[in-house]
Amino acid sequence: MNHLKALIGALAACAAIGVAHAKGPSDRQQILDAIRPLAAEELDQPVRIKVDKLNIDSGWAVLVGNLVGPPGTYINWHKSMTCRADLDRMLWVVLRKKSDGWHVKHIDLCASEPPYWYMEQYGGLVWPCGVYRGLEAGGTRTLESQCRLERSAR
Repeated sequence: MNHLKALIGALAACAAIGVAHAKGPSDRQQILDAIRPLAAEELDQPVRIKVDKLNIDSGWAVLVGNLVGPPGTYINWHKSMTCRADLDRMLWVVLRKKSDGWHVKHIDLCASEPPYWYMEQYGGLVWPCGVYRGLEAGGTRTLESQCRLERSAR
């Protein structure tokens, strides 16, 4: 009987460790935490991120959204060296997950047009197809479907 109690106690301890280990920031939170300091540094002010799309596939992520100021404030876009008045305010970020978390590989703070309209600037559809989910390629196709067609033709 004592062996059974000890076994149950050990299993409960292992389960508790597993649950504690499973907790932590979600991929979404880690991604936002990786982007925010870079954007704030570029704009020389605190920022928040409004996410329109966040697609994750095979250790890669693409975030499309906008930057906004903290509650009750607006972003002063004139502080940026790269954001001109005539540019849209779209945020485009490509990230890669490594053992120590998510890392920004490319970031555009003020794209004049959606950067995914010109995927050739990144070498074409080079990331896993799932990161292109919901991004329109023109017409009725998405970049994801175009990516899957290209990969199946190889």
